[in-house]
Amino acid sequence: MTARGQAHSARRGHAVVLGASMAGLLTARVLSESFATVTVLERDDLSAPGDRRGVPQGRHVHALLARGERILAQLFPGITDELLADGAVQCRSLTEMRMSIAGYTLSRSDAGYSLLQASRPLLEWRVRQRVRALPNVEIRDRHTALHLLTDADGTRVTGVRVQPEAQPDQEAPYDLFADLVVSCLGRHGPILGWLDTLGYPRPDEEGVRIDMMYASRYIRLPDDAAARLGGDKEIVVANQDPARGLALFAVEDGKHILTLIGYGADHPPTDPDGFWRFAASVAPPDVARALLAAESLTGISTYRYPANQRRRYERLTRFPDGLLVLGDAVCSFSPAFGQGMSVSALQAMQLRKALAGGDRDLARRFFRRAARVIDNPWLITRLFDLAMPHVDATGQLPIQLLGLAARTAMAIGARDATVGQQISRIAGLLDSPLTVARPPLLTRIAANGAMVGLNLLREAALPTYPLRTNGFDPIPQTPAHGFHPLVVRAIERDTPDSVLIEFEIPDRLADRFEYAAGQHVVIRGTADGHPIRRSYSLCDTPDARRLRIAVKRRRGGLFSEYALENLTAGTVLHVGEPAGTFTARTDPAGPRHHAAVAAGSGITPIAAIAAEVLAADPHSRFTLHYGSRDHTAIMLDGLLTTLTARFPDRLRVIHHLSRPSDALPPTTPGIAYRHGRTDIRELPALDADHWYLCGPDELLTAARETLLDNGVDPARIALERFHTREPESAAPQPNRPPCTVTLTGHGDDLTFTMPQGSHILDAALTHREDLPYSCLGGSCGTCIATVCSGTVRMDEDPMTPLTPAEVADGVVLACRSVPESDSVTLRFGH
Repeated sequence: MTARGQAHSARRGHAVVLGASMAGLLTARVLSESFATVTVLERDDLSAPGDRRGVPQGRHVHALLARGERILAQLFPGITDELLADGAVQCRSLTEMRMSIAGYTLSRSDAGYSLLQASRPLLEWRVRQRVRALPNVEIRDRHTALHLLTDADGTRVTGVRVQPEAQPDQEAPYDLFADLVVSCLGRHGPILGWLDTLGYPRPDEEGVRIDMMYASRYIRLPDDAAARLGGDKEIVVANQDPARGLALFAVEDGKHILTLIGYGADHPPTDPDGFWRFAASVAPPDVARALLAAESLTGISTYRYPANQRRRYERLTRFPDGLLVLGDAVCSFSPAFGQGMSVSALQAMQLRKALAGGDRDLARRFFRRAARVIDNPWLITRLFDLAMPHVDATGQLPIQLLGLAARTAMAIGARDATVGQQISRIAGLLDSPLTVARPPLLTRIAANGAMVGLNLLREAALPTYPLRTNGFDPIPQTPAHGFHPLVVRAIERDTPDSVLIEFEIPDRLADRFEYAAGQHVVIRGTADGHPIRRSYSLCDTPDARRLRIAVKRRRGGLFSEYALENLTAGTVLHVGEPAGTFTARTDPAGPRHHAAVAAGSGITPIAAIAAEVLAADPHSRFTLHYGSRDHTAIMLDGLLTTLTARFPDRLRVIHHLSRPSDALPPTTPGIAYRHGRTDIRELPALDADHWYLCGPDELLTAARETLLDNGVDPARIALERFHTREPESAAPQPNRPPCTVTLTGHGDDLTFTMPQGSHILDAALTHREDLPYSCLGGSCGTCIATVCSGTVRMDEDPMTPLTPAEVADGVVLACRSVPESDSVTLRFGH
């Protein structure tokens, strides 16, 4: 026991603290200096660290501000090192922390202090262990305070009636007497009702209704996240119009907590897709890119906070002796600034000072001291909250003017490092907001004020319009299983209307991007806030050891226009792992004749398949009929020329040029040119063992029907077409019960209810965009799945990429599958 505690233990016997929150634990630590024994009562089970029902906000980001950390270290020497050993993260203010308020990001410099970041359960558990170790403190968990005990005339609280919950059938309520009871039961605790019962007035209340909601989840960022985020360990974004916020904190075990904040009617969604889209709407570009590579470790937790609230206990003229109130029950703040735990620490230190002054008039002296340390953080949170467009600020002109001044200071702090450092210290509760009025800072503010003031006037004078983006945005809004950010290594012009795009594949993803000739990848992005996916075939064989796609301009094509006009080397695109069943059919056992019909960009997979067939099967031959507009529009012309030189007498290419011209290019060994479109009637004469068809539907339909009419086995015809469509709404089917669908094999399982008669993938995409798909037209095979249970009917499609054997084995395309039973389970993948 400290000297302070020894001085008072003779006349102070027993103190009871209600609630083992951070406020309650810090209170118990302070009381242990002045009372012979201290008992902490807590309703929750505290036998193990972790989330608990008494702290619903514990699943969200928590900040122990600089002032709070210093108090914690003073009360528990060595606890910072213990927390760091537990995995907590130390974050240097403004060099490893990014603070963006109302559109202004504080200038990056060293603000002279560090913050301690950990999950609330870890922080609370470590503090609780230190309090348990105090020889005169006992923590009784699973004990509920039922009501206060008082003396005969009700002027002094003498203890509390307690209900043990460990064995409710055996344990009866008991009275726990005390010289002092401190209630730390939070803003929703029973203290006001207890005061009513005892005949004491309630304190006046003031506050601002903000209707805030948190939505949070633990995530793990990739190993290079620190570099992606510029070394930032804490990122706080608080916008005012629209009123949205984001906090990303590095915590123990290499994890991050991502918390989204919304106000009024704009609360963050709790479904995975909505959650990530909301994050994308707030996150700076580098944060948005990092989140796309995040691994979700938990589900989404929410916490609703209707209003700030301050109870003016210091203004009461009557209050029972032997009772104090501390923590959120006195003042609860907007969680956006993370002030709660630190202000509770400040109150605990004021309790220490009040106890040092003796017991006479203890409540009045403590509440007045507590009010003084609450004033500054209360002002900070009111300034921000009253600036929100949805908050009623009627009659709050002085605060509104201070809010404008604070916004001006933030704007200057984004330009001036010294001003930014001071704002950071104010936010950390190290300095008063009035410190910005000191002469040295006023000089700096004045030096920057003219330019900042002019900018603010421009913002106020000019009408605001919603931002509208046109075209393709390479940053998707949501993470997606199986997609990875790849850097564009090189872009090569192939024809006037096409380019070749090569990607860098990091070593850690090499196995993910192994592929078979003929497979494709999917590029994801957004356009006008909507998810966009485009499928492109790989144009090389795996032996080429490079990942390239060929992109042809398509009239109105979002990605193709972007690729040809805006894409540059070094850009990051989000690329799906290779997929598709349109691949080479090799058989080294005997000679084979392979033939292909392609048009336009349909040459991309065909060229790769031809190269693979000819290299793998030394006895094979390959004949290609390829349609283009004219000789300048021939895609992969150089690659085809190289292949005919590499495989003389085994590869024959016939170019069909549909646009008339004066002269055809000269014929070269293995390559011939013809005017007009491909004559489908010539195909059966080739007598090929395997056929590959890729191009527009009318070409594929005609070629396939001609081959079938001439006795070609459908199993020998492989095709891939260009057909795409947009998702369709699932319409209720009259007189048919709904179907419960479960999708597995691609990230977390997804279960939902949909009408029978609608396409499964269309309905699923309304619940989660993170599913394997691209064309939605039954062409690419990306959404291939196996029926595990239930009955499914696939749309009739003679050009499906599935073979009859696959269909017989229960393989389907989710985009063309319709449920016909009460429940269906599909597993993605072949």
